[in-house]
Amino acid sequence: MKLPSVVAGSFYPSQPKVLTKLLDGYAKELHPMELPGQAVGMILPHAGYAYSGPVAALGYLSLTEQYEFIIVAGPSHFVPFQGASIFAGESVQTPLGDLAVDQEAAQALMVSHESLREFPAAWEREHSVEVHFPLIKKFLPKTKVVPIVTGHCVGRYSEALAGALAKLGRTRKFLFVASSDLSHYPDYATASTKDQEFLKAVLTGDPDQVDQADNRILGEHHPNLQCTHCGSEPVQAILQYGKVTGAKNIRLMKYQNSGDVTKDKSRVVGYAAVAFCR
Repeated sequence: MKLPSVVAGSFYPSQPKVLTKLLDGYAKELHPMELPGQAVGMILPHAGYAYSGPVAALGYLSLTEQYEFIIVAGPSHFVPFQGASIFAGESVQTPLGDLAVDQEAAQALMVSHESLREFPAAWEREHSVEVHFPLIKKFLPKTKVVPIVTGHCVGRYSEALAGALAKLGRTRKFLFVASSDLSHYPDYATASTKDQEFLKAVLTGDPDQVDQADNRILGEHHPNLQCTHCGSEPVQAILQYGKVTGAKNIRLMKYQNSGDVTKDKSRVVGYAAVAFCR
């Protein structure tokens, strides 16, 4: 069973030559960062490549470790459900060729907790995980993937996912990518300031401080600010997973928002690449 692309041609080019040229451009223009240790996880964005592609690409280009597979967890934008949907089929589709799924790892996660399961409806329209696959195929072509869409309700479900990741990490070497954009729809100045405040909390690695920053910023009632980040469940999971694995070296690699690209600064979305290292 193959997970088909649903946003090729909209979030990123569907033509292989066009997509390859774009990604080659990222590799030429971006300067990989030297990470402060072994990366066990990253927060990377999931908007269209025109807006956040270079931010996400920098994360993958900066990896020097070899991983058996990359687990990509992104939030559900369309289907409300609790827990997490894990795709355990054979491969995922990209314009650059299929990526193999590590089915053994997918099954291991699903037996770890009842909230981690196959829920096909979560994948029918979702982009938050898919946008990472062409980047992985291009920059880490031999690496398998485990795709996860998280449902709503942070709490115990994020804890269950973090616990399952920690258990899996005892026997397998993988990177966990929490797919999330930052502030949604304030003006440029507000996004630039509040995203940095939120990221300051993320860099502590403390889930409670991140929750407090989220609540405080939203409580300030900035015009048009709908959220500080859209991937609450994956972000909480990576914070908890980072604590368990000793990923105390957390590095902000790159930040920008859509206004830097479109030059329309009246209504923007923020993007960041953050590495969790030990």
